[in-house]
Amino acid sequence: MNNEPVAWMFQGAFDISTYVSFEKPNPDIYPNPTPLYTHPAELTDEEIKEVWMKRPVNTAEGVIDFARAILRKAQE
Repeated sequence: MNNEPVAWMFQGAFDISTYVSFEKPNPDIYPNPTPLYTHPAELTDEEIKEVWMKRPVNTAEGVIDFARAILRKAQE
């Protein structure tokens, strides 16, 4: 599977808008572009449980924190 980004998301001038480009933006003009991929994130049950055990999920904030942690783990 190709692990290269298919596009990049970045903030426009003065953080007014968000843009998507199919060519990697010049980092001198648009720093920290976010790569976008087409393949699904795949985590094992063990990896999900590992993240779950580190974060209480008994509040709305906990659910959001867990979801963000899962996304970070999947991007590794």
